Amino acid sequence: MPDNIAGHPSVKNHSSRTGLKPSEMLLDRSYHHAAMKRLPDSWKRGRPDIVHFALMEALSTPLFLKGRLKVYVHTVNDKVITIADNLRVPKSYFRFEGLMVSLFRDRVIKSDEGAVLMELADGSFSSLVNDIGADKIVGLSTAGVQSSVHKVAGIAKGIDDCAFVIGGFPSGHFSEKVTKNLGPTYSISDFGLEAHVVIARILYECELLEEGVHHEGNE
Repeated sequence: MPDNIAGHPSVKNHSSRTGLKPSEMLLDRSYHHAAMKRLPDSWKRGRPDIVHFALMEALSTPLFLKGRLKVYVHTVNDKVITIADNLRVPKSYFRFEGLMVSLFRDRVIKSDEGAVLMELADGSFSSLVNDIGADKIVGLSTAGVQSSVHKVAGIAKGIDDCAFVIGGFPSGHFSEKVTKNLGPTYSISDFGLEAHVVIARILYECELLEEGVHHEGNE
């Protein structure tokens, strides 16, 4: 919850109903729509459920389970969430919400055995790109060049590391500070697909390419 809207009536009402301080709540358009009008780029914010869906999709794939996929979340306020290889995201949104609140409070989530599952750090998108050190940084956006998902996934073939960047927001496009750090940007559909659908399609194609499966007619 941004400090500059913590005193707004909609935030206070939600705080009273839940018994949580504003600093312990995630910004959520379902509850804080009126307060969010004060925020810059408000139409791109307040949808933690999109991140939940996206993580459930990515972390459930064979690619992730085999240790072939690293997942990061970069936030609008330049926070970077690093996902551990063994993380299983709660399927219940309310449990996920509690997990994220704990992460932003404690900056780390550990298993009962002490293993780090998620870690929060300060970092710009450009610093994240540098830390990842991928050979290619590929953006996926409706504003990108039209292409097939097979061809876009094929960029990862033959190189050590390829990063796919997918917007976790309900509308709009990548900010300039993100765009300037991207390589080629593609659109894989005539429709505006939701983030978790894009993730599912691109990772499935990456798995097929890794297994050497050929799509007839898609070359």
